[in-house]
Amino acid sequence: MPFFVFKISADNKIEYIDEEEKYRPAREKVKKLRAAHNEDDGTTYRMIFANSIGQGEILLSPTESDNRIIGDD
Repeated sequence: MPFFVFKISADNKIEYIDEEEKYRPAREKVKKLRAAHNEDDGTTYRMIFANSIGQGEILLSPTESDNRIIGDD
């Protein structure tokens, strides 16, 4: 399974950037993208290990349960 690199904007729009077969090149690509992004607009770059681009987008998508407090039972 490859590592996919995505750009996530402040409004949670997920944009596919690239994919790498190995962890280290993917990690370096994300580090470079983060360093080159100078604006403080809420944009972030994420790397995810997934079967496909679609699965990566699903895994990175916000869900209803994201608003819960960890440890709140």
